[in-house]
Amino acid sequence: MMAHFRYGARLAAMVFAIAGCGPAANDSPAVVYRGNAERTGLFAGEGPAEKPQELWRFLTLGVLTETPVIAGDTLFVGTTDESVYALDLHTGKRRWRFKAFGNIRDSVAVDRDRVYVASEDNNFYTLDRATGEKLWSSRFDKTPQGAAAVRNGRVYFGGFDKKVRALDAATGTPVWEFAAKQSVGAGVTLVDDTVYVAAFDGRLYALHRETGKVLWQVPAGGGQWLTTAPAVHDGQVFVGGWGQKLSAIDTTSGEINWSFDAGMRVDHPPAVAHSQVYISGLGPLHVVDEKSGELRWTFGERIFRSVAATAERIYAACGKQICALQPDSGELLWRSETLSDTVTSITVYADRLYVGTIDGYIYALQ
Repeated sequence: MMAHFRYGARLAAMVFAIAGCGPAANDSPAVVYRGNAERTGLFAGEGPAEKPQELWRFLTLGVLTETPVIAGDTLFVGTTDESVYALDLHTGKRRWRFKAFGNIRDSVAVDRDRVYVASEDNNFYTLDRATGEKLWSSRFDKTPQGAAAVRNGRVYFGGFDKKVRALDAATGTPVWEFAAKQSVGAGVTLVDDTVYVAAFDGRLYALHRETGKVLWQVPAGGGQWLTTAPAVHDGQVFVGGWGQKLSAIDTTSGEINWSFDAGMRVDHPPAVAHSQVYISGLGPLHVVDEKSGELRWTFGERIFRSVAATAERIYAACGKQICALQPDSGELLWRSETLSDTVTSITVYADRLYVGTIDGYIYALQ
């Protein structure tokens, strides 16, 4: 397995080298929300092995609350200044800005031609990837929410109106919708033919991708809100929320295999890598065995945001710094220089980190 991870890291580095060299950049694989379609937080890039230096920074006019997405040689990020920005990956220069009429708190989704994003103005927008021009939008009674999933000409997302929707990606035409008992406040996860949905009714739903039919549902929140985008790996889906638990659920049967009491709200998606699950919330980082849920180690500092994993390292938000940790022990490898404010998101691409801070900066570190 480790050899496979190292190969993925080398491949990402090759893609990165190509990205700035011409038209082929537009065909390179996108770095999506949480690193992959399964939302596991495992990135193909190797990230910096040693304490990185700042390459560039870009200041938005709002708060960066979720991770940027990379496609070709462009970085896309939304912010609470009601905007989506497209930045040159290598220089940080702005390529375009799309202005909505409400805050954008979630990661965008991208495909070859379009960018998809939910806004607190109750609209779901689809933008031209090259120019930022609005192609279509759909307005709802309440805010659409969470990072969308896109595949085979359809886009899937949930919202505060309790609905999960599948729309035609080119036109916005509704394909199907599903109603949970309470709001869907996190991103949906699409793996194979199943859409996994965490809802405020404390239930995890598995829906059929083509029809929206419920395949199974399970009360995984301990009677409290489920607030994290589901992470899927090796036959299990991992989800947490305000019930202070992280649960592992069988993807076929919907049965809960194990639950770990984190002793804190689990507000951000877990990372799943190295046969471990990395659980962050309002306290220390807990790392448990992927199959049993048994605690392996704890990193004592408050790690509020989701960690970013690579084959060799874990990158965690330590206040205004990035901490690089050894996966098998939690040993601190290095700390970055202090950034302008609290770190809110980390994305890995090749040997770089792209980091958001609560005061609206996006940093490139190498």
